[in-house]
Amino acid sequence: MNQPSNSNEKKPAAEKSKKADSKRGKTREKKANTLLLVIIVLFLSAIVAFGAIFMFDFAGLRAETSMWISNLPVVGKLMQPVLEKKNLEQIEREAIEREKSNIAIQQKELNNLEKELLSREKEIEKKEKELADKELEINKLHEQLSDKLRSIQEQVQYLEKVDNQKAMHIIMNMNDKASAVQILRNMKKEKAAAILGLMDPLQAAQILEDLAD
Repeated sequence: MNQPSNSNEKKPAAEKSKKADSKRGKTREKKANTLLLVIIVLFLSAIVAFGAIFMFDFAGLRAETSMWISNLPVVGKLMQPVLEKKNLEQIEREAIEREKSNIAIQQKELNNLEKELLSREKEIEKKEKELADKELEINKLHEQLSDKLRSIQEQVQYLEKVDNQKAMHIIMNMNDKASAVQILRNMKKEKAAAILGLMDPLQAAQILEDLAD
């Protein structure tokens, strides 16, 4: 007989709990709406304040506020045209001027590089000319040596055919002693020894020293 009575007592308690939860939920929602409203009011107030500062220089705060905003990493960059009161044409003109400045710098660098390349090209041409002159000089010297060697060989062939006495007089009367030494050096050893034997001992000794050198 007591069980129905307990069931009836639990129902009002559950209903009271639901009402309390609903009341708390409404209270939280009301607080959230109030907070959102406060934020919106503050945001609008900030817009009005900034507008008054920038449009009318309220309390002389435009310069300080502009500096403060321009120092912000992202906002400052976005707000820069507004802070400086620049229209689209001014912004485009400044962009064009910056591009012109960059192009002028690049052109100057290209001109300097071109001058450096021209200088190197002239230096290379100068060295090529020097090498060509050296080559001509070497070729000329080679031809002279070849002619001299050919002349010596011809004289050797002639002197080997004549008698030793005549060959000795010819060699001793030569003005170019170096050529005389070269002739004896290229002769057959027996012929050269015979010619030296007919010479004055001092002259023969001098020629032998030159031959040794």
